[in-house]
Amino acid sequence: MSEKRDFDFCPRCGALMQNGMCQSCGYGNQRPPQMQNGYPMQNPQTPMPPNGNPGMSNGYGGPGVQPTYVYATPTKQKNHTVAIVISVIAVVVLVLGLVIALFVAVANSTRDSVRGEERRSERDTYDEFYDDYYGGYDDDYDYDYGYYEPDESDPYYQEIVDCTRTDLNYSLQWVVESLDPDDSEDDCTYYTTYPLLEMEDAGQLSQINDTIRERALAYRDSYKECESGISTFGYVTLMDEDKISVVFKHNFYKKNVTEVLLDACTFSIETGEMIAPEEMVEIDLDLAMRFQSQDKLQNDGVDAVQDRSAEELVEILTDPEKAVFFYTPVGLEAGFNYETGWVTVTLKEQAL
Repeated sequence: MSEKRDFDFCPRCGALMQNGMCQSCGYGNQRPPQMQNGYPMQNPQTPMPPNGNPGMSNGYGGPGVQPTYVYATPTKQKNHTVAIVISVIAVVVLVLGLVIALFVAVANSTRDSVRGEERRSERDTYDEFYDDYYGGYDDDYDYDYGYYEPDESDPYYQEIVDCTRTDLNYSLQWVVESLDPDDSEDDCTYYTTYPLLEMEDAGQLSQINDTIRERALAYRDSYKECESGISTFGYVTLMDEDKISVVFKHNFYKKNVTEVLLDACTFSIETGEMIAPEEMVEIDLDLAMRFQSQDKLQNDGVDAVQDRSAEELVEILTDPEKAVFFYTPVGLEAGFNYETGWVTVTLKEQAL
């Protein structure tokens, strides 16, 4: 077999060339860079020269190393700007949301607090107004536990309230009278409410009604002597077929203070006459000592009672200008007015 070969001499080193390639220095038709996936390969393999190894002399004295080609694969540059902008916007939105939520929470809390204060202020103002203007009349109604209903089983009488009935041979009609100044800025007024008795044969009741009206209107003509006027509230503390007890609270609205005076009267339905305290109970030293003892239990001991002797108490309780006696479902209530108020105690089993 034979193989045709073309021989020539290398223009670089003068060595013999075969097939256009120098067998000594490798000059001639070099391979183009090898390609992979459309990109030149890094460090393509160097052709093995005949009779030698790459980088070694081939026996002809010329270098046997072929030029090395280095091709770097292009690195795609990632664009992080959009991601950074989105992250910044998200953080800003989150912060703004937290700020708005905090502001709304604070605003709601402040609003609720202000409304609560306004409601408390309105209720306090309401209570103060009625305490001052009506002498504590609304205190007869216990807003937490309901309207006080006295009962004979109670250890003592707690508060002056109405205790009326509709099953008797007479009934009640309530009357209201008031006087108001023409000047709207003038708060000096007069107000009173009191009961009158009604029945088919009202002959014996006229005397009772005349006395009730007289006691209720006792201070109408002098109401302007007080800066804010006077009010009188009447109560029926007990009524039955034989008797009726009516109590009046006179309230004098003076500058920065309300003075209260208690008045009471008990009537016989049959005669129309007023029943005197001495007819209700025997007023003596024994009663005075019992009065002091009951005052400690019932009222925690009022100075106007505890600081007086038994003799002084007897004198006061027999004074028609100071003494107060009236019946209740609990028992007989006995007491008196003093310089800065009034006091009563319950005397159970002391009834006609």
